[in-house]
Amino acid sequence: MGTSVSTPASLTVRAEATMTAPPQEATMTAPPQEAQPLKASPPPECPMHRAEAGPAHQDRAYEFVECPMKAAADIDPANMMPPPNQVPAPDQPFDLSINRQESTIPRHGAEKNWVYPSEQMFWNAMLRKGWRWRDDDLAAPDMTNIINIHNKNNEQAWQEILKWEALHAGECPCGPTLKRFGGKAKEFSPRARLRHWMG
Repeated sequence: MGTSVSTPASLTVRAEATMTAPPQEATMTAPPQEAQPLKASPPPECPMHRAEAGPAHQDRAYEFVECPMKAAADIDPANMMPPPNQVPAPDQPFDLSINRQESTIPRHGAEKNWVYPSEQMFWNAMLRKGWRWRDDDLAAPDMTNIINIHNKNNEQAWQEILKWEALHAGECPCGPTLKRFGGKAKEFSPRARLRHWMG
């Protein structure tokens, strides 16, 4: 039996055919530069042309992806300070890794992907948000698990975003990039609001 027209496979084939084969009238009436097939660079109306600089801390993130020992002695000559968030807190009960993992998420306005925080960076971020360690809270292996969960959640969320963005592949053929990470912990979805009311 043949594949039904309503299956995702046939929709994908139809979408690809639409993107790669423009209508005959458009080819005959449009100027030669507009009638050319899609190129690797995005069209002028694509937001990728308006790339803004990403966060400065990501510019040096790759220095800590492969060799965590490099960060321990690395001093920025511009301010004579170590990289942000990689220094252990004064009352920290155990050492934490400063190694960082590269994500699969393309960084907006850059050639490289986003880099996830190290265990030490995550610990320092929790302290900035008011959390304080107590003897029964966490052990060093727990921080490794927290980082693994954090990174996996972000990767899965990006895959969900790519599913939605695939619907707009014709408008922006280079694909989506992520401009910034941002938490919206206090902005509840309707479903979350309902669950909160129901207890």
